[in-house]
Amino acid sequence: MTSSSPQATTSARTASFLAACAVALVSGTPYLYSTYANQLTTKLALTALQSNVVAAGVHYGLFLSGPLFGRLVDSQGPRTVGLLSAALLVAGYSGLSLTYSGVFSSFGFFISFLFLILIGMGSQAGYMTSVSTNAHNFQSARGIAMGVPIACFGLSALLFAQISNHWYKHDTQAFLFLVAKAIGSTILISVIFLQVFPSEELEHPKDQESSIAHTAGSSSSSSSSSLDDDDDITEEEAERRRRTSESERLIASKHSASRDHSSSLAIVPKSLSGFKLFRTTHQAQMLMLAILLLSGPGLMYITNAGSVVRSIYRDRMDDPSKPPTDEDLIRLQQLQNFHVSLISLMSCIGRISVGMMSDLGKRGGGKWWGVSRVGFLLYAGFCVWLGQAFGSHVQDIEDLGRVSLFVGLGYGSVFGVAPTIVSEWFGVSNFGTNWGWISIAPAIGGQMFNLIFGWLYDLEAAHEHTLECFGIECFHNSFVLGSVSSFFGVCVLIYLSILARRPATRY
Repeated sequence: MTSSSPQATTSARTASFLAACAVALVSGTPYLYSTYANQLTTKLALTALQSNVVAAGVHYGLFLSGPLFGRLVDSQGPRTVGLLSAALLVAGYSGLSLTYSGVFSSFGFFISFLFLILIGMGSQAGYMTSVSTNAHNFQSARGIAMGVPIACFGLSALLFAQISNHWYKHDTQAFLFLVAKAIGSTILISVIFLQVFPSEELEHPKDQESSIAHTAGSSSSSSSSSLDDDDDITEEEAERRRRTSESERLIASKHSASRDHSSSLAIVPKSLSGFKLFRTTHQAQMLMLAILLLSGPGLMYITNAGSVVRSIYRDRMDDPSKPPTDEDLIRLQQLQNFHVSLISLMSCIGRISVGMMSDLGKRGGGKWWGVSRVGFLLYAGFCVWLGQAFGSHVQDIEDLGRVSLFVGLGYGSVFGVAPTIVSEWFGVSNFGTNWGWISIAPAIGGQMFNLIFGWLYDLEAAHEHTLECFGIECFHNSFVLGSVSSFFGVCVLIYLSILARRPATRY
């Protein structure tokens, strides 16, 4: 690639960027689960707790496979991992479609869990492929370069939810098979254009610093030599040369200081990555804890938005105990798709906006209006907390709009700026590995809160002596716990913002 013309390299880099975005756009389907969760639950006769255990499969696959695919994308490159992503996603959605049609009905609960794990793993592979490619190719503008594919990842659920809403209202099996075909074909075409280019953006600043320092040193040496050897030099000329030498050394010193300040944390050794990094670095531990506390409540609502809508809608029917009519089912599906789409749209806006704004902050010497990248993460945490707080005060289905809005915005913003922080604090060479380990946090938080939601939902249904739960009591306590968790997540981020001003703490 180094022998290619600058114009050809720019075109190839642009094509790689667009291909990475296309991979991300079809890889974010774990958040689509709410659009078909109720249909799958009804078809397989699952309880709310069983449904949440099945849903946890996609989060297990998505987040626990992070270290694996992060390591693979760092060592094998994006194309190999992209092909793995296509294979896993096609297998997962095709299998889920067959399960819904009754092919694996005898093992519906377990086989659905397995296929959702494959979907989660494929999504993580696609995510790592797209984000890692752009992290390496656009290191001088990481926020926006990583924010766009991350935003596309969040937009994936909106895209497929609208397809379901317009063309597959009553045919879940065909819809799931369509998702498999769309994902497979898109990724197979996109990987052709994926490339990782030499990290020129990082080399230039170092070359400039070296050049400045060399110039200063050479000038100083030349000045000293001239003073000693040239007897004809005037006193004024000697003084001018001394001042020039001092100015050049000062420029080199300021440039180095600016570079140190922009990174916020001391650069950790390249050998310190993965589990060792999170075992020995306090900032990495606090970042992981904050993401766990915020992503758990966020995933709880994203996964169960359809169940929340159904509980409120059925409770408002004249006789909730009677089966819903076809008209009710159509209206219910539309409401579920609306909230999934709203969450996805706000997640997309959050992911791309914080990337852009945090880049503006970096160009301002690490701050923008006095806000660092960690400050934008704090803003994201506040949005998640606000969404959970609104959820605990829901009285009617119209109140869910602001819950979906703030949870989607906050959750998307968390995952819009956190990868950039990881790449800047702990280096881009091991970004895939380090971000993969961070991804374990949402798996733990999401599983914990999904199980809590399912357990509380079934507990309330048992009180009403029904399989389904109707009314706000089904989810009120879950949102209260989510509010508490996200509040503590915000507190951890405040502490992390203080740590970010100090050198990296290792022990």
